[in-house]
This record gives sequence, C-alpha cells and structure tokens, in this order.
Amino acid sequence: MPHDNGRIFGSFKKICIPESEVSVEAIELQSSLLQLKQSYYDQTLSECDVSFQIILLYLEKRVKKHPFLRMGQKLPKRTLVNDFLEVVRFYGMPDTVRYALWKWHSNEWDIRLIDYNPTSLEMLESQSRGVRYATISWDHALSGALVEGKRDAFEHLLHDLAHAYMFFREDYDFVGQKEFFKSMLNDFQQYEMHLENNPVFKEKFEYCISDMNSHPAHLRAYWNAIRREAGIPIMEESRTT
Repeated sequence: MPHDNGRIFGSFKKICIPESEVSVEAIELQSSLLQLKQSYYDQTLSECDVSFQIILLYLEKRVKKHPFLRMGQKLPKRTLVNDFLEVVRFYGMPDTVRYALWKWHSNEWDIRLIDYNPTSLEMLESQSRGVRYATISWDHALSGALVEGKRDAFEHLLHDLAHAYMFFREDYDFVGQKEFFKSMLNDFQQYEMHLENNPVFKEKFEYCISDMNSHPAHLRAYWNAIRREAGIPIMEESRTT
C-alpha cells in the first residue's frame, strides 16, 4: 500500500508521486491514455504491448532524466519490444517488472491484461490454469483516482506484473503453485460461507491468492493456518487422524 495518510512507500516508491499530483498527471496524459485504451479494446496492440506502452508513458513522465538504464549497451528502438526489454532496466522499480514483460512478450508466460479487479474466484480459477491477471483500470488512470484507495493505476499495474513474476518463476515451483490453487478451487464451496461472513479470513484468503506468491509448501502452511484460525475443518488432517 504505497499511499497511506500522505506517506509513500513500497517497492515502487521512487516513481510514485503524491496523491494530490495524480489527478493533474491524469489530465496531462489523457490523450495518450485514451489512444492506448482504444488500442486495447480494438486489439490493434497486444495486451503486452499496451502494458509496455503504459509503462513507458508514465515512466518518462515521472522520471525526467534517465528513465531507462541501458546496462552499457545501445538502447534499441522501442518498437523492437523484445530487444528493448532484453537490455533495458527501468528506473525506480525491481527488475521483476521488466522480466515479466519480456517473458510475456516472448509468449513464455501466460499473463492477461484486464480492465477490472478480478474476484477471488476468478483469481483462483485463472491461477489453477496457469494464468496470471494484470489490471489496468482505465477509469482510475483517466480520473487520477487511486485504485482501492491504495495505488494509482500505473503502480497497480506494476504491482500485478511483479506478482506475475513471482507466480511463474521456476524456483517458486510454478507447477506446484498451479496445483495448490487448483486444490483451493476444488474446495471452494467448503469455505465460501466463511468468505462472506468473516472479513478477517477473507482478507487473509485474498492475500494468499493474490499477493503472497510463494513456494507451494509455504502457501499450503499459510492456508492451513488461516483455516484453523477461522475454525474451518481441514480435510487432509481429518483423514490422517
């Protein structure tokens, strides 16, 4: 949560701007954002290319000098997206974002750009299939409002791409994560009522499926712990006792 009572923090704090300036920026970027929005809905640009262009747009707006670090090599034309992403480093953000874009553009990772925040069930279903969503909220981008009162639309997209990296990276056992989310999806009816009636459990559940992205062993341990805390029977444990 990079915006909290006027404070900015988090992985992208170097390229975040005060909440009071986001609406002004939205006006200045309106024309370019509307063009990208049209390209997104017309599908004249791929979802990855739209995301790439959004990142370039905001980064060059917010970082006046050296928004791209060239790593000692000549910067390719940005129309050569893969070549550009292979050698560039984006200022002020972890390299997870660039790497996720690169893998996405190479069709190695199945990331989907959507224009809304998915429901818990949609997140479970998509990740059980090996798909990770990234959200660009056009309404928030164009109005300069914070998404869920936490992040501007640009940072929200970066946050999703960083988590996509954690989902697909090999040492976090991508296949194991898929199987874990599939098992959660299969058991959804067993705890659906608790999501509706227990806000603490719901918050921890949504963290587990959206922001945790860890090795399946860690995910499973956390999932078991929050179910016990909520008083939800764990079938695997019941079968072994």
